[in-house]
Amino acid sequence: MTIHSILRATAIFVAAGALSNASAQTNSEVARRLIDKPSDAVPACALLTNDEVVKMTGRRSYTQPEGVQFKSGGSSCTWDSGVNINLFTGPQSAQQHEGLMKAFKADKTPREAVAGVGDSAFATAIMGNKYQGNHVLLVVRKGLHTMGMTLEAKEPETPQSVRPKLVTIAKAALAKLR
Repeated sequence: MTIHSILRATAIFVAAGALSNASAQTNSEVARRLIDKPSDAVPACALLTNDEVVKMTGRRSYTQPEGVQFKSGGSSCTWDSGVNINLFTGPQSAQQHEGLMKAFKADKTPREAVAGVGDSAFATAIMGNKYQGNHVLLVVRKGLHTMGMTLEAKEPETPQSVRPKLVTIAKAALAKLR
């Protein structure tokens, strides 16, 4: 797995956090600091099959999903159809996910509660820049798990317009968490 694909696994946070001043760490430096190793056997990748993601997004897939382990114990999986899942498990899972968001300066984006999915959930739109697209982020807790999922809004879609698809994807992934 190349550094490009590792960074793609954290696409939502790269898209979210455009670090604006030159003296700050770049997003790729932050990603390298947080990612332990690339791996195909990560818990986040076990939540959905490539075929399920293709069916739920209505988008083609050209490669298998790519996973990475975070140094904090979580995992991330990215599908080339624009879906990313970051999964943390344990009593500190919500704090671990919040730490990931903070590392990429995505912790201050406006949050909107989402009913009907998980123990608690919120969504936020992450507007990219000329290098990253626009995404919707849905963060959901279920028991000891905290899952952050993103779906890229491809032209002419908007983050708000793809949110129902992301809720469907989240429900499917949550059904596999125990």
